[in-house]
Amino acid sequence: MYSNMISSLLEHGQVKTTERKGKDLRRLAERTITRATSLGDILLKRPENLDTEDRARLIHAMRVVRRSLNDRDAVLELFRFIAPRYLGRPGGYTRTFKIGPRRGDGAPMVLVQLVDAELPAHSEWREVAEEAEGEGGEEQKKGFFSRFRRKK
Repeated sequence: MYSNMISSLLEHGQVKTTERKGKDLRRLAERTITRATSLGDILLKRPENLDTEDRARLIHAMRVVRRSLNDRDAVLELFRFIAPRYLGRPGGYTRTFKIGPRRGDGAPMVLVQLVDAELPAHSEWREVAEEAEGEGGEEQKKGFFSRFRRKK
């Protein structure tokens, strides 16, 4: 359940849930993003430009995150677009807003959001991120990340 919630949070930028689940989701999402940002400047380079040691570190980190996050596309988005935005930030990647009781059973609801952050100026991924935002999607290319992409 939490794996799907983290995937939705990474994909959409926000998730509406109960207060208890929101607290747990926030803790797990922070750990997942921290694991991705621990790679540092490796995230700012294109995979083709990585040497063997850096590529091995990237693959290992992706596999560790993949243990708790079942959606391959969410893992790719985390390592390509989300984690590079939070490189200089020492935690606090999410925030919660109380939005009142749920209609029906009165359970307290919260909105869990990713905090907005900018992509570093020296990132090689800046052009890719800007193209993806402009086109509304990403191209399906064979390459380094293809082994993590779900087969359709």
